Amino acid sequence: MYYANNELYVNNSANNSFLKSLAEGGFQVEALARLHYPNGHFISAKRGEYNSSFDQTVNLFEKDEVVVYEASFLRDNLFAMSDIVIKQGNKLKIIEVKAKSFDSTEPNPFRSKENSILSGWKPYLFDIAFQKFVAQQCFPDLKIETYFMLADKSKVATIDGLNQQIRLPQDASSRKDVKILISAEHARETSVLEEVDVSKIVQEIINDEHEYSQGLIFSQAIQLLKKTYIENEFPNWPTNFSGCKNCEFKTTSTQENQGFLSGFNECFTKKYNLTEQELKLPTIFEIWNYRGQKKLEKGIILLNQLEKKESSITNYTLKLTPADRRLIQIQKSINSDPSIFILKEPLKAEMKKWQFPLHFIDFETSAVALPFTSGMSPYEQVAFQFSHHIIHQDGRIVHHSEFLDNSTGNFPNFLFIKELMNSLNKDEGTVFRFASHENSILNSIKNQLEKSTEDNKDELIDFIKSIAKPTNSSKDEWIPTRSFVDLREVVLDFYYHPQTKGSNSIKAILPAILSSCSFLKEKYSKTIREINLTSLNFPDTHRWFVEKHNQVVDPYKLLPSLFEHWNEDEKLNTVSGLSDINNGGEALIAYGKLQYTDMNEFERTEITKSLKLYCELDTLAMVMLYEHLLFISS
Repeated sequence: MYYANNELYVNNSANNSFLKSLAEGGFQVEALARLHYPNGHFISAKRGEYNSSFDQTVNLFEKDEVVVYEASFLRDNLFAMSDIVIKQGNKLKIIEVKAKSFDSTEPNPFRSKENSILSGWKPYLFDIAFQKFVAQQCFPDLKIETYFMLADKSKVATIDGLNQQIRLPQDASSRKDVKILISAEHARETSVLEEVDVSKIVQEIINDEHEYSQGLIFSQAIQLLKKTYIENEFPNWPTNFSGCKNCEFKTTSTQENQGFLSGFNECFTKKYNLTEQELKLPTIFEIWNYRGQKKLEKGIILLNQLEKKESSITNYTLKLTPADRRLIQIQKSINSDPSIFILKEPLKAEMKKWQFPLHFIDFETSAVALPFTSGMSPYEQVAFQFSHHIIHQDGRIVHHSEFLDNSTGNFPNFLFIKELMNSLNKDEGTVFRFASHENSILNSIKNQLEKSTEDNKDELIDFIKSIAKPTNSSKDEWIPTRSFVDLREVVLDFYYHPQTKGSNSIKAILPAILSSCSFLKEKYSKTIREINLTSLNFPDTHRWFVEKHNQVVDPYKLLPSLFEHWNEDEKLNTVSGLSDINNGGEALIAYGKLQYTDMNEFERTEITKSLKLYCELDTLAMVMLYEHLLFISS
């Protein structure tokens, strides 16, 4: 709250919140929930107009029965806003709508076996408890009940195209500006949302029977947050390793150049007497897969503060363990050692198992709240795009194929898997992915095929089983004959690059290997045409190795911005609100825009081009990683 309400500080959680909501279908869940309680009154007030929004709520509550959307409650410097509130006589029903799924067949979906609140639900339950607390202060004579409205995974859609019945028109400026193409009655009949009574657990929270955070109970948290907000006083909140590692008030160099302040830096300078210069040094938050709460409690923040015994090196043999990787990272950081660590012989032995031609694939997927077709449940996986590169034994690199379904309302998964099968089934070469995502998605599509009436579903299921492993949740077992090789696991087992600062994502690895590998530098400083690399989307004059100010430019930052060749008038007419697609989150948002926003074909085409460029780079990055590993292990 201290940093969130100060515009001088960066707040990464607030950036593009509407777009993230759109990508998850959040605005659709809200609109569908309102159709459960139609003819409600929207409270209209600008942000910060607390008295105005509360006054409107009070006026509406003068009616004996009324439905209010975004009702506001204000008392004693406490302000709460509720998604839907229903007043019937002396009863008030507060409904918090969340684009989050649950299973209504589970007896206690919000509690652990020990009866404590599950961590994933705690923020939402304390939020609605605060709403009830403030509402009760405003209307002490009313009996207040609290409910969630959630997507129910145990339900299935009973109509096709449910997710196309709620759309954003071109002139939409907020989540309120939706176009409803389904009647309220039909929406309720076909809804996959479920109302859940949480009154009991909410009252327990208000009665201080559950801890809020770091030893604080509900009543204490309210007083602390209230004091912090009113007095604008640094709260000196206890640090938490996991929370601080993912702090939303931490700036990037770009944000610092834009003039934003770092709440993270200010917090740690005040609490631990660290200087701004010291905070630029490697910290324990960079250590991969590390649980550093005890170190944090002792005031150990910087890597060079760790005891020497924690940075002692051992003799590694076949594979690196997670502990090995952490020790290597700590040692190299403390010693300012930029050299790459590699288990050369074990890596060479692993690579000898791989069979040419080598296939590199990457998927872009979405999980939408409202299903595409009848029989689907909320948040089933939707695979809308893949890219496929091939390395032949003679060294030729070909961007062999790609798939992207940008059509509105079409469930793409079965066409997706047909195209992938046709692309991979021409030989028995090794197939690569990076991380577990692609394997999980193929398992999801297999499950969808088994419930479908698709003509050649047996053939498609057999194909999936040939390359994908069963997940832990799989109902049946099989052994793939041509199992994926996960390049991320290869990296974890045999390789560490200090420039990644503990990250093992392809987005961190690619610029690191480009900046340090002489082979990649020489090859990719040439144009696509000069290195005889084929591309389905990039011009043959494109170069992947570019330096500025003696620094390698991250190839993902070389991707062209959306609409960069459009004139200002054309840009003003765009409705997507997008500017770049250079990471998976932005690709997800872009797909959501294609699905739910009424835009012209020129804008759809531009977004489609950008999605293809991004996904192609993902598989090319895997190709470059393979080339790098081959070069340094030879």
